[in-house]
Amino acid sequence: MMTSEKIDLIAPALLAAQKEIGNATKNAKNPHFKNNYADLGAVIDAVKEPLNKNGIVILQSLSGGIAESNSLHLTTRLLHTSGQWIDDVAWSPLPKADPQGVGSATTYLRRYSLAAMLCITQEDDDGVAAMPAKPAPAKAPVKAEAPKPANDDPF
Repeated sequence: MMTSEKIDLIAPALLAAQKEIGNATKNAKNPHFKNNYADLGAVIDAVKEPLNKNGIVILQSLSGGIAESNSLHLTTRLLHTSGQWIDDVAWSPLPKADPQGVGSATTYLRRYSLAAMLCITQEDDDGVAAMPAKPAPAKAPVKAEAPKPANDDPF
């Protein structure tokens, strides 16, 4: 992580925004794994308004390495109206070295980088996550049999 020389103005603004930020709602389904997840739009929806309200904008940009290392680098920067900033760089290997591969890796990195920088998770939108866990059924204790006395008397 990198920051501007000073962060005395962005830090309290980020704290105020973080107090308002909720988790991203799982709104999409992965057809391969059959699981639900929060897509990029859901992550942005969870954070943009609280950040903007506190004078912080989100900037995400791609940078070199694509041709040389078959990987993609993405910088996510939180920029405050004061000019102070906090950023970090994430990278991913490209699944395919074509526009679809770049697009897929870009979306993935944007979603995960933004969620990580703002400490948000994905939560179920169907209420299942809010249900208390059912206790596991109690197992009956195993009774040890007392050893039978040896009796050599056949009668």
